[in-house]
Amino acid sequence: MQEWQRPIPELVETAYAKIDSTQIAGSHYMPRLFYGHITIGQMRLTYYRTGGEKPPVILLHGFSDNALCWNRVPLALEEEFDVILPDARGHGSSGIGPEGVGLEVQARDVEVLIETLALKPPVVIGHSMGADVAARLAANRPDLVRGLVLEDPPWGDHLLLNRLDPQSPQYAQIWDDLLINKQRTLDDLIALCRTRHPTWDESEYFQWAKAKRELRPEALSGWVEPRRPWREVVCSLRCPGLLLTADPAHGGLITPQVAQEIKALWPQVQVVPFPEVGHSIHREAYRPYIQTVLRFLRKVSG
Repeated sequence: MQEWQRPIPELVETAYAKIDSTQIAGSHYMPRLFYGHITIGQMRLTYYRTGGEKPPVILLHGFSDNALCWNRVPLALEEEFDVILPDARGHGSSGIGPEGVGLEVQARDVEVLIETLALKPPVVIGHSMGADVAARLAANRPDLVRGLVLEDPPWGDHLLLNRLDPQSPQYAQIWDDLLINKQRTLDDLIALCRTRHPTWDESEYFQWAKAKRELRPEALSGWVEPRRPWREVVCSLRCPGLLLTADPAHGGLITPQVAQEIKALWPQVQVVPFPEVGHSIHREAYRPYIQTVLRFLRKVSG
C-alpha cells in the first residue's frame, strides 16, 4: 500500500491504494474505488474514494451500516464528483480509539479526513447517524463544509436514541440484537434483510448483511456519549442544505412537525419529503433520491 506523500497533521497517518470494487461480492453496481486509511491517534479510519479532479462529496453512512452500503449512490455521482466514503468508528474496517465513538468524536474524524486529504470544502451527505454527524461537522467547522444533504437524521424528542439509558432494558436489547447479528451467517442475514425490505434492489442485501457482521457492538455507546442537543446544532448551521424526510408511517424518523422546526432554525435548508418511503430513502427510492441530490449538488457546486 502506497504512502500518501504530503504533509499531514501530527498523529495522523494515511495510506492509499486502488481496488477493483467490481470484484467485491454483491458490488456489481459500484464504481471502481480507491481504498485508503488515516490513523487518528490510536484509531485507524478506513475510507473509499472514486477520485479525479472534481468537486468533493463525502458520504456518511448510518448506524450499523458501512461505507459500501451506499452501494449504487457513488456510481451515480462519480462522473461529476470525487466521492469519499469513510467507515465510521466501530463500523466496517475502522477501529475504535480511546476517544470513544460519540457523534461529536465522529464529526471530528471527518474534519481530520477533510484536512488530511487536503479537500476543498465538500458537500457532505449523511444518512441517519451520518446525517447527524454531518450537521455537527458543519456547525463546528463551517469553513470546511460547502453544503449538507441530510437523509432522515435521528432528530426529535420522540426518538428512543435521543434518550437512551445504558442501564435500561432497551439498551440491553439492542446490544443483544447486535451480537446475534454478528453470529448469524451472511446467508441468514441476507434472507433477513430481504424479508424486512422486499422492495430494495437485490444488490443492497449483501452489503447490509456484511455491515452487520462487521459492526462492533461497542459502537452503540456512541448514542449515550455527551453531545450537543440537535436543536443547538441546527441553529448553528449557515450553509445551504437539503433535508430529505421519510414517511413516519413507514419508519421515517423526522415528523412533519420536526421538519418545520428545522426549517425555522435553519432558513437555508430545503425540505423534500418522500411519501410512503421508509428510513433508507437512498435504497427505497433510489432514482428520485439521486435526481434530487444531483440537482442540489450541481447548484451548490456551481
